[in-house]
Amino acid sequence: MRGKLTVLATATIMAFAGMAPPATGAQLRSDAETTASYVVIMAADPVVTYDGGVRGLPATKPAKGKKVDRRAPSVQRYVDYLEDQHTDALRAAGVPRADVTAEYAFALNGFAAELTRAEADAMAHQRGVVAVLEDELHQPQTDSSPQFLGLTDSGGAYDRGITGKGVVAGIIDTGIWPEHPSFADDGTYPAPPAGFAVPCEFGNTTHNPDDAAFDCNNKLLGARDMRATYNAVIGPELFDSARDADGHGTHTAGTAAGNAGVKAEIFDINRGRISGIAPRAQVIAYKVCGDQGCFDSDTAAGIDQAVADGVDVINYSIGGGAGLIGADELAFLFAADAGVFVATSAGNSGPGAGTIGGPSSAPWVTSVAASTQDRVFQGSVVLGNGRRFFGPSVTAGTDTLRLVDAAAAGNELCLLDQPFTASVTGAIVLCKRGSNARVDKSHAVFNAGGAGMVLYDLSDAVTLLSDNHWVPSVHISNSDGLAVKAYLAAAGSAAKARITAGEKRFTRGSVMANFSSRGPNPAALDIIKPDITAPGVRILAGNSPAPGADPAGELFQAIAGTSMSSPHIAGVYALLKQAHPNWSAAMAKSAIMTTARQDVLEEDKATKADPFDFGAGHVKPGGKVKRGSMFEPGLVYDAGFNDYLAFLCGTAPEVFANPTATCNSLRQLGFSTDPSDLNYPSIGVAQLAGTQTVTRTVTSVAKERVSYRPRIVAPAGYDVTVSPSRITLRAGETATYKVTITNKGSAPVGQWRFGSLTWQSGSYEVRSPIAVAASAFDAPAQVDGTGTSGSASFAVKFGYTGPYDAEAHGLVARTDTPGSVGQDPDQTFDPNDTAGTTAHQFTADGAKYLRWRLTHPNPVVDLDVYVYNSAGQEVASSTNGSTDELVELRLPANDTYTVYVHGWQTLGVTQDYTLGSWNVPPATGGSLAITSEPEDAVIGESGTVSTAWSGLAAGQEYFGVVAHNRDSEPLGLTVVHVTTG
Repeated sequence: MRGKLTVLATATIMAFAGMAPPATGAQLRSDAETTASYVVIMAADPVVTYDGGVRGLPATKPAKGKKVDRRAPSVQRYVDYLEDQHTDALRAAGVPRADVTAEYAFALNGFAAELTRAEADAMAHQRGVVAVLEDELHQPQTDSSPQFLGLTDSGGAYDRGITGKGVVAGIIDTGIWPEHPSFADDGTYPAPPAGFAVPCEFGNTTHNPDDAAFDCNNKLLGARDMRATYNAVIGPELFDSARDADGHGTHTAGTAAGNAGVKAEIFDINRGRISGIAPRAQVIAYKVCGDQGCFDSDTAAGIDQAVADGVDVINYSIGGGAGLIGADELAFLFAADAGVFVATSAGNSGPGAGTIGGPSSAPWVTSVAASTQDRVFQGSVVLGNGRRFFGPSVTAGTDTLRLVDAAAAGNELCLLDQPFTASVTGAIVLCKRGSNARVDKSHAVFNAGGAGMVLYDLSDAVTLLSDNHWVPSVHISNSDGLAVKAYLAAAGSAAKARITAGEKRFTRGSVMANFSSRGPNPAALDIIKPDITAPGVRILAGNSPAPGADPAGELFQAIAGTSMSSPHIAGVYALLKQAHPNWSAAMAKSAIMTTARQDVLEEDKATKADPFDFGAGHVKPGGKVKRGSMFEPGLVYDAGFNDYLAFLCGTAPEVFANPTATCNSLRQLGFSTDPSDLNYPSIGVAQLAGTQTVTRTVTSVAKERVSYRPRIVAPAGYDVTVSPSRITLRAGETATYKVTITNKGSAPVGQWRFGSLTWQSGSYEVRSPIAVAASAFDAPAQVDGTGTSGSASFAVKFGYTGPYDAEAHGLVARTDTPGSVGQDPDQTFDPNDTAGTTAHQFTADGAKYLRWRLTHPNPVVDLDVYVYNSAGQEVASSTNGSTDELVELRLPANDTYTVYVHGWQTLGVTQDYTLGSWNVPPATGGSLAITSEPEDAVIGESGTVSTAWSGLAAGQEYFGVVAHNRDSEPLGLTVVHVTTG
């Protein structure tokens, strides 16, 4: 489209050369006049061709073979000169600057704007204007995500009519703003089937007169307020209905399935037209969250109700600690069995390793990481010395004003509850990120009479963000912020600056957001998580205009998070559902993963991302719908309810009432309980001792008979073989293959290495990432037994050749420590905050194993557990919903550990509890003994360790360990858990 405009401009410049003199400003438009998008071409040279001639402005044309330096003061001054000319033309034509949707200064001089026909005619007669071109884009114009994903390509999904038509998306979130134009019914949506009865729960004016009634329609099919527990415990807050007070639910719903071609404005600035990924899908909203979060009971009820209502896909941009058997994880397991696809956010705790949250840690949901797109809203701060620093912004700009350092004004972080010690009235304030919410900082500046904010970050490695701030604002990097501080120090009271309005710009996309949570998967190391990445930075979509933490009245926002990337995948699934209504959720997930692209960088913009950053890669739904595309992947990996139950046998058998009977039955039916064997589109082996073979089954979804051969990229230090070396399938046929991964002896123990396996044939390339970590041995993490005396045996597989010794430690009974804790007012854990926190100390002197367990009989009470070492560092935590907390330390360092019990939700009263603990000592010779063990270790081979115990007291729960050693080197532990009735 850019190239087309350039060609048209060249032809039109000559046609307009002899135009009449400039006209005066046009009349203000009436509400009845329609607008269209126009591109206005200005006469002055753009930056790349300007070779001087304007007094005081040196040439900006780069020398041959050089690139433009957009940071150069001469370039910045010339850009400002061009933008001033744009402003003059707009003012003369009577067009508000808020109607400008983009400005050009480097390769083209001009701007795009929403104009009436009369305004376009007036603009054509202004001095310096040489062409006014109507935008001729015939497809619905959207914000960047659909275009960035290739959905608008010729021959792509939208061109083929794949828009999510007939698919129902369930959005489990903070509710929805029903009057939002993203959910308006244009009269062309299909009516729901006969008997459809989903309520439209808006209009509780008794609680809030502003909660207007709303009749749902064929776009927004219904909305439910599912916060039974939340309302009982905390209260309904602003709206006692499904109406969204936060904006989060409206944003995620609009991203997944908002209408096409919706005009978006923020602070009266036209930001173009936006579209959901599946714009013709229909929506049901489930409000499960309030200001303070979401109770598991409410989210589970929302999931259950969504399945009952017949939704096809659920977006769940909600998360917590990693797990497999929480209420939401299990509810989603049954939803998957009902054929419902679930997209969920991977978490915003990155970029550290092992930060994946729940429920995205479960294999039956699709875990979505966040990366950048190629569109930014970029503003800048221009200092009095001419230096300019760029950063995200969606606000308007300012005039040149006094610049104040918040640190010098006694409130460096711009905290709402801390006054400025010096006047900031009418000034732009430099605020440091940290401690409080970004928007609260601009709110503090607003309250103090400030006119603008420059927010600088704590690091150059973080992703900078755009927010709906209370005053004109721009978010800049740490280095740029320190440069602004240096200018302030040098200029003193004479320091001045101005903020330029945020404008649409294009840059390199596909860079991981630093906040995006990373693998390995803490809940299941053999399952690579996240599964996929999608755009999640500066996503322009809906907002709630209700009064709240952000400035009220804005229907749109451009925000970031894995909450924003997840609905992209929910929308992508809606497209797949329309195209392949009979595919299972697992088949669709496979198509999304195996056709992903891998040209993604980590947040440093230099290092190639790996499977723990992005799973299979970046979702690629675009391009032509043809063989090898996401819509025609060739092969898929399917999995059903029993596959996931067998997986749980190997990872969380405690979920079953009778694990032994259930898991033995599954094995007899042919299901492997090794989590590495789950029929997943990726391959993970967390403890590869010498060699391991995993099994996968593929199903052909190609229309024709196809023969595939494997292309292997082996992880460094490993050999990978595939058997058979060729599979040939007709439509609907399946084939099972085995992958054998062998440590060549050079792969270091405990370090993850990555590779891939791709089945290819012509246009088909069905790719699975591989993640492997070598282990010196592989043994069960835990074995269970019963009785005051008894025995247990287990297999040990070796990843080395040499000496081996097994030692028994324990068994020890539970020690109970009583305590009580009150409500933490801000629900944010801080070890230095005595409000809502109780501390207990435990000493580990050679201990082999430490374990703490905290439960509470009231499922609504939510206490969390955090463990810190003597250096004040967090070493473990458990933050499950309700109070079901377990923390264990294997081979802990000799230290004194502080265990904090945190009152996240105590129902407003002090709650008593009993903290159970087990401290397994270093001494041997207790009630647990080794009765047989392998004499030596041989790489790739297995042996059996047998244990026995006696003399235990009845009615107790005991823990001990079998320590695995190579000479004096500890290799790891197998926990022995015995209950005595």
